[in-house]
Amino acid sequence: RFAQRLSELLGTPNTVINMAGMSDVKVLKGLARGWAGNRPSRLVEFIEQTGVANPLFILDEVDKTGRHAHSMGGNPHDALLDLLEAGNARRYSDIYLMTECDLSHCMFVATANSLLALPRPLLSRFELAYFPAPGPEHTEVLVEGVMRDLEAAWGLPAGAMSVSRVLIDRLRGLGPREIRRALVHYMGDSAADARYARH
Repeated sequence: RFAQRLSELLGTPNTVINMAGMSDVKVLKGLARGWAGNRPSRLVEFIEQTGVANPLFILDEVDKTGRHAHSMGGNPHDALLDLLEAGNARRYSDIYLMTECDLSHCMFVATANSLLALPRPLLSRFELAYFPAPGPEHTEVLVEGVMRDLEAAWGLPAGAMSVSRVLIDRLRGLGPREIRRALVHYMGDSAADARYARH
């Protein structure tokens, strides 16, 4: 969520690449012609789709990548080493296109729950930022953020949703995922109550 908000503030498009369980480099480097499903890398595809040379790629759950990487398919962590080094990213090889692509203007934010599984060379290419678990004192801000996200997802105007102080107090101490789940459930129940009240 932080990375997506950062992308909005920078005025550049973003996409999430789920790294959890990724066991080869197809998404990062493309799949060679002649194979079923051959296509360019997700990075090149997104640049082509958006027409923007410096999008933000959110590499989600990067710590859960490459554990069972196939030797023939390559290790995603190794592919990231090239992407995150400006000189190499300038001549990044896309397997499908069979040519070098300049990805040096792309921005990357990676998320991880633990740094223990990440190799040192990969860690050295990132600036680390730690996000501690939110406490009860952050509940109001979390509820506000989740409601704005739900409004955007449901196509509602900003500020269309509100919750009572009583509900906020009930949510106090929950994490962002639990707050989102509770608000979706609450909004669903409220909508159902209103619908049945009219009949």
